[in-house]
Amino acid sequence: VDLGLFPAKIVPEQVALVTLPERGTVTDRAADDSHLKKGDVIAILNKEETAQDEEELELSIERERLNHRDEIRKLKQQRKRVCFYLDLNKEERKYATDLLDENKEEPTPDSLKDIDDRISLLNRELSSLERRKHSEFDRKHDPLTIRMPFDGRLQYNVTLPDDPDKPYEYTGGNVQSFATVCDDSSFYITVAISSSELTGLDEKAFRAEVSLPADRKLAADFSFRRVERSPSGSDLLVYYFRLPEKDYEQAFRMLGSNARARLFYDAGQETLRVSKTELSTHPEAEQCNSWEELIERAMPDYSIILITEREVVLRRR
Repeated sequence: VDLGLFPAKIVPEQVALVTLPERGTVTDRAADDSHLKKGDVIAILNKEETAQDEEELELSIERERLNHRDEIRKLKQQRKRVCFYLDLNKEERKYATDLLDENKEEPTPDSLKDIDDRISLLNRELSSLERRKHSEFDRKHDPLTIRMPFDGRLQYNVTLPDDPDKPYEYTGGNVQSFATVCDDSSFYITVAISSSELTGLDEKAFRAEVSLPADRKLAADFSFRRVERSPSGSDLLVYYFRLPEKDYEQAFRMLGSNARARLFYDAGQETLRVSKTELSTHPEAEQCNSWEELIERAMPDYSIILITEREVVLRRR
């Protein structure tokens, strides 16, 4: 059953817009229109600045290591003196006044434990400091390495230099996105259907076709449907029709364009299709205010499955 033409779109399995987080110089670009894996590098932003910041980070960490190393060395020397003092007998300790602490108090086993705790604390502080500095660096610079969000096909949305090794200067102007990533493992014709008469039918019996030049067409069987939010904020029930693999390249070229899809419904073999023109000539027609009323009077053994623009599809009760 021909259900007529509906606004439609061609969409991939998933699509993502790639934006740049800040202004700067773009290098290490992947080739346009290339297939990449999830996590592959698309491009790197401000690579030289990142390298400089990384060098400064390592110098800063090395300075902290040296400072902590000096403090730990002093504590270890102090620990040796305490151990030496604790090994002395009572008489020997009378002459070891140089081993007393700054308050002229004798070292004790607790003093040894305090030193060990301070050494352990300094080591933990250094490890924590290094982790924090590396974490801050990663938070700042990881977003500057632009990566593929999933397996797919890459297309740039800006005009890049012909030479792939030549940097591209991103000024942060009115550019919607730097690139588009398209998961081209599947393509669909999508149609939003609002008619309760159609949404109540068996969804698996739908089929969609999009006409192309030279008497060609894209034809797809129903795959799934889901509720999506429209730009105006209302809910739409969208039907997805999966295209065969042979049409993927054509579908890719049509991404983003508005299309018109003709929907068909397979009502099955045990149905009767009656044209509205034929029904309108029935003697009962003048006395009826609707097709439902006319069928009830003229063909009481049948129930209506679907009313289209040109015909009424019936099934025997």
